[in-house]
Amino acid sequence: MLTVTELVQLLMAFTGSMGFAILFHIGRKSLLPAALGGALAWLVYLAVIHAGKGYMIASFLGAVFCGLWSELWARKLRQPATVFLISAVIPLIPGNALYQTMNSLVTGEMRAAWKWGIATVLTMVFVAMGTSFVAAVFIMKERISDKRRTQDSGRQS
Repeated sequence: MLTVTELVQLLMAFTGSMGFAILFHIGRKSLLPAALGGALAWLVYLAVIHAGKGYMIASFLGAVFCGLWSELWARKLRQPATVFLISAVIPLIPGNALYQTMNSLVTGEMRAAWKWGIATVLTMVFVAMGTSFVAAVFIMKERISDKRRTQDSGRQS
């Protein structure tokens, strides 16, 4: 069961994703799927954290969800996947870790800055890996489909 804090986090993920979707001027029919993608990605993140996995795995799986969500909505609404992906991935950006990195640097706490800096970079790497993995799978699927279509049309001639 979700706590009140987690429900607020989901609402903020939705709102933040919606804000970025508006900022990037995506079409009206794409606003709701983009914002909902961000909230659901955060829900995946929370579920993985609750399952006892680390925040790196949670970030990766949240990003995989974002990639799948974006690819599916891109096909449904006939738009590029990035329209949905950029807004949906916003909640997964490690804002606290980035803040702690900068705060530690400013206050001269170099050990803490290294710790938080590595956490920030690794989280972003896992997010990038998750979205890239899904994109690569969909690209490979398209190429295989195109190759089959070409072979089938060659046989009919």
